[in-house]
Amino acid sequence: MLDLHIHTTASDGSHTAAEVAAMVSALKLKAFGVADHNELGSLEPAWQLAEKNRLCFFPAVELDTLYRDQDLHLLAYGIDFRARECCAWMEEIGKAKMKQTRRRVNQLKQLGFRIEYDELVRISRGKMPTGGDYVRALSSTPEGRSDPRVRNYLDGPRSDSPYMNFYLDWLKAGKPAFVPFEEMECRSVMEKTRSLKAVNVLAHPTGTPPEYVRELMAHGLQGLEIYTSYHPPEMARAWLECARKLGLLITAGSDFHGKPIKPQVNLGIECPEEKEILDRLRQALDQRGGRYLWF
Repeated sequence: MLDLHIHTTASDGSHTAAEVAAMVSALKLKAFGVADHNELGSLEPAWQLAEKNRLCFFPAVELDTLYRDQDLHLLAYGIDFRARECCAWMEEIGKAKMKQTRRRVNQLKQLGFRIEYDELVRISRGKMPTGGDYVRALSSTPEGRSDPRVRNYLDGPRSDSPYMNFYLDWLKAGKPAFVPFEEMECRSVMEKTRSLKAVNVLAHPTGTPPEYVRELMAHGLQGLEIYTSYHPPEMARAWLECARKLGLLITAGSDFHGKPIKPQVNLGIECPEEKEILDRLRQALDQRGGRYLWF
């Protein structure tokens, strides 16, 4: 097993880098990758733990990008996370994401939800608010809790994974409170990540039109995440065929956040192409001078 797409408490995961490394070691994963949302905070501790315990490790960051009408998540593997330029860029992204958050709050208020930006930021403790923070903010008053749309995530049909479900129902592209992240146009983001020695992989492409994938290859897209908790077997097979036709490398990652966030998603992915995935990713990173640990 391997898992190249894991989240930690640096963004919206429920486990620290140390806890993730311990789980990776216990499961004897062949390799793992930490890829927090627009955040580098767990990469240094994860690197040090992987080095100490001789764990094969691929540092990454998952970037929210916009391409045409789609909110695409880009995995930048091997990014030079210690570079001053990279750290400064992440700070800029964080500021832009908070502006997007304010616009999201305004959109939710226009939809009749009881929510305040300052309360949301207080609940998120100054970090980028997650779907769970939105649910907590929306249910922080009796009036908010009485809203049947909010109750849906507290004890209703969407309460099985309320934090993720709220994002999918309201904040994702095409949903009522979607706010495009225009500061992160996908093509320009990929140019930036390539300058930071990263290999660009499209996370859980799911409903992304294949023609978008072909177009983005001209701007630095090198791979597709095929095996993921988002893809049932038939979808994984379809995207694998697409990757083969286009000559893209393939990856596998659970998008693990921990049970409080995604109860149905376990750490670790089994797939028949494990050796190919790791060999080709290492080769691509060697060509770019990207960072990874291999033992």
